[in-house]
Amino acid sequence: MSEVRKSIVFSSLSRYSVMLIGLFSTMVVARLLTPEQLGIYAVASAIIMLVSEFRILGAGAYLVREKDLDVGKVRSALGVTILISWGLGVAVIITAPFVADYYDIDAIETLFRILSISFFIVPFVSIPSALMSRIMRFNLLFRMRLSGALMNLCVTLGLIYTGMGFYSLAWGQISGIALQALIAGVFLRPSGMQYRPSFERIGEIASLGVFNSIASVFRKATVVVPDLVIGKMGSTYDVGMFSRGLGFIQFVSQSLMMGVSPVALPYLSGARREGGDVRFAYQRASVLLGGMVWPVLVVGSVASLPAIRLFFGDQWDASAPLASWLAIWAALRSVHWFSNDVLLATHHEKIMVVKDAVIFAVLFSGVIWSYPGGLENVARVFVLVGALEVILITYVLRQYIGLSGWRFFMAWIPNVMVATGCGVVALWLEHVMDFETISAWKPAVALIIVMPPVWVSLLFLVRHPLFNELMRLAGAAKDKFLKRR
Repeated sequence: MSEVRKSIVFSSLSRYSVMLIGLFSTMVVARLLTPEQLGIYAVASAIIMLVSEFRILGAGAYLVREKDLDVGKVRSALGVTILISWGLGVAVIITAPFVADYYDIDAIETLFRILSISFFIVPFVSIPSALMSRIMRFNLLFRMRLSGALMNLCVTLGLIYTGMGFYSLAWGQISGIALQALIAGVFLRPSGMQYRPSFERIGEIASLGVFNSIASVFRKATVVVPDLVIGKMGSTYDVGMFSRGLGFIQFVSQSLMMGVSPVALPYLSGARREGGDVRFAYQRASVLLGGMVWPVLVVGSVASLPAIRLFFGDQWDASAPLASWLAIWAALRSVHWFSNDVLLATHHEKIMVVKDAVIFAVLFSGVIWSYPGGLENVARVFVLVGALEVILITYVLRQYIGLSGWRFFMAWIPNVMVATGCGVVALWLEHVMDFETISAWKPAVALIIVMPPVWVSLLFLVRHPLFNELMRLAGAAKDKFLKRR
């Protein structure tokens, strides 16, 4: 378990550092570009994001999950990744003018051509990353991703100040990926990495990759579907406003969830290989994650207006009520955040795809139906779909890994209690301070001072297992500090 904890620490450092850099970039960009400009980029990047899920066709998951890994399998994984990713890069270039015509936005053609460059670079990032993840060398991944994020930030802001507008965002993304490929290939080349591709075992890798990639597309599509639908039915202003509210909530939730997500598949796969109880491992991981995520999202829902103003400026006020609803959706979605990892670890890729397809279809239909009633109605649809997702995935996991729905939800009661307590305190602060009229920094400071001790106290009172983990980490940090002295 100590190895898992160490991996989570470095994984969290990697993800959090990248996200904090991304947040700083977003805060600055939101003040330099208009909602309409960011809406244009949101439409183009949403499509590229969906297509990019097929770039490695599950080769990374294949390398992590394989029990016995040899040189041939690594070369095959690289070969499949090059074949698919480069092919998709060419497809993006060819389809660029047609997509621009469909949305009647000329700039999409240029954005597509810039963003297509990433498809030709990514094989030389994804395969080394998968090998480092397999052996839980997240300290190396941390260095690589942090360097890429800093490059992205510098290039993006530098080009915006030279007058390149939203094209700067695309070039910044490409520069970050290029630097990661250079670092992975020259400085951090992991053991077993091969740069001579092979096209054997394509069927073996694709059998996992197709289902894994399709499932990832559906999961990502639930996040970008508003950009695609609103971009066609409405205006780029509405796209920008909704994407800002959703982007803020995504940042808050993924700042917590993505730190442990890279460790989930190796951890659950290892539990299965070693004959451990996958159901217990899944339930414990879910409860620990919920203990962090739910309180933060509940507070974020209450304090969405000062948070939006503080991070992005007053011009984005209309996205605050959207963020309040979307925080509830993100909390519901976090309940089974590791569901795809456990289905992948137990070789149930097909049902993983079906499950995600159903959720996407309901959300897609809901966004189309609700958008004429306004953006807030779209956000409410997200909440309803989040509730459906909890019910559906609980049923699926009961059928395929034997998860007891009753025991699972009983284990989640402490999370509900802690989140409710934090929400009540946040509402009290809102009543005392009136978040709408005072400067945004004042409620932010108040929440930063008040909420952490409230959260820890509630964890202790409900005997949450996360409290023991925090005490263990604090004890380890104390021992390390004393040894240095």
